[in-house]
Amino acid sequence: MEAFVGAIAGHACRALHDDVFAMVSFSQSGWAGRIAWTVTLIGRAMPAIRGFLAIIVIVLATGIAAVAPAGASASVTLDGSFSTVLVKPGFAGLCPSGVADECGTMQLAGLGAAGWAYVFGPAFEPDGRCFDVDGTLTITLQSDRSTIFGPLTGLFCPDPSGTGHQHAGAISYGNPFVEDDSIAFTGGTGQFDGLSGTASFHTFGAGARFTGTLKGTLSG
Repeated sequence: MEAFVGAIAGHACRALHDDVFAMVSFSQSGWAGRIAWTVTLIGRAMPAIRGFLAIIVIVLATGIAAVAPAGASASVTLDGSFSTVLVKPGFAGLCPSGVADECGTMQLAGLGAAGWAYVFGPAFEPDGRCFDVDGTLTITLQSDRSTIFGPLTGLFCPDPSGTGHQHAGAISYGNPFVEDDSIAFTGGTGQFDGLSGTASFHTFGAGARFTGTLKGTLSG
């Protein structure tokens, strides 16, 4: 940009220089001549100066707009789901690896496969026929190990005939349940670095079937 402005300034100065010399060649000697030359110089030079300044302003404004950051916040949509079938003879809970109380793999639209891990918190308070629960949910992309996590609160509703008295105890093979949670994602790495937001996490289990969805938006 500096070279461009310099070139414009050079052209403007040469044009102004030519005007001055052209006017000098037509000036008259004596006081009258000097006064006439001065009036002519102002009348012809001022438009050139104004034009030059206008060009500089336009160039600088354009350059600033070109290099200025966009300022728009990054945004990531979380839209995922999973569906698994659990085989009774090998049932070892909803997270066989033991890294959490519930875990698995979901497909996130636009992001690919991601592992999820739900660690139960201490809350398990009666709320009608359901229970208020808490915990932590972590999502990890399989592509580059980017991670986002945050605290979870929700409502766990076992089948009316269920007799469980704690979150983990209420989940057993064939025992139907529905859980609706809200996650406040606050910390992340990789693609999720600096992002935060809320998401809803819905899970359902009945017999061999275990399904879930995750929907929300992250921004930063």
